[in-house]
Amino acid sequence: MEPKIIRHGKERIQLNSLADLDQILSEKFNLPVRPYSTDTRAALELVVHALEKTAFPHFHISYSESNAFPGLPYVVGFDKEKRTHAKTAPLAICHDALHRLRGVVVTIPGCYYWDIE
Repeated sequence: MEPKIIRHGKERIQLNSLADLDQILSEKFNLPVRPYSTDTRAALELVVHALEKTAFPHFHISYSESNAFPGLPYVVGFDKEKRTHAKTAPLAICHDALHRLRGVVVTIPGCYYWDIE
């Protein structure tokens, strides 16, 4: 993992792998280390945890092939107005949970997602 940079009130972290993403999720949500970024069931456990621990819970997920975001069919949001597009549902869930619920923006080389602010 690369050093953390705090900018505009958000923590930004450059990761090297999906295993690093799983480790950050475990730390930020106080959960056991699991393959959240690659396993749909584990990612949905993260969703349940987040919904149970959030003051105003919201979650939506959809699948939509879009010309605006080719190759990023999964759309996830823990916020009613903001969402993340990604190649896979678990990856979208992980990125959006960290960003919306913990203020952590991560980047991983080769892992494609697009964040809508």
